[in-house]
Amino acid sequence: MGRKKIKMEMVQDMNTRQVTFSKRRTGLFKKASELATLCNAELGIVVFSPGGKPYSYGKPNLDAVTERFMRECDDDSDSGGDEEEEEEEEEEEEERGKSRPKMKKVNEHLDCLKREIEAEKKRGEERQAKLESGGDERFEKPIEKLTIDELKEYMDKLEAVHGRIQGQANKMQASSCLVFLSGDKASVE
Repeated sequence: MGRKKIKMEMVQDMNTRQVTFSKRRTGLFKKASELATLCNAELGIVVFSPGGKPYSYGKPNLDAVTERFMRECDDDSDSGGDEEEEEEEEEEEEERGKSRPKMKKVNEHLDCLKREIEAEKKRGEERQAKLESGGDERFEKPIEKLTIDELKEYMDKLEAVHGRIQGQANKMQASSCLVFLSGDKASVE
């Protein structure tokens, strides 16, 4: 049995929300670990539970990643750009008592990352469509517009998929029979 799709909205029940948080946090940290291992990436994640408890993961460690990030932000803000404009902005922020040039850089970086994520999502959707068409764009057009040769090829691909599905169904049926039979033996003993 496959997983069912759930709506992306806040879980109302507090206990269910805590369980969901724990499972997804574990999954998030596992994916982060895989990314760090596969790509030799340095990364850091900080998550606060619904109860306000902080959890963190860092590779090599969160402190090293945070320090590096802040150094990069400082280097970015120190280099390039119109210095006069930056000074005016900093003076205005200081006048308001809210001098936060680092936060501005962090927010800009976050916006950039959001745009990259959206682009990746779009590429993912395109690849999913290609995958669903069997990697063959010819089969994306209506079936009435396919040539006889394309229809034969399409039918061969469908039969191959049907064969694989039938094989999986047979395996599942055999394993369910074994489970059923082992349950009968246990009740007889």
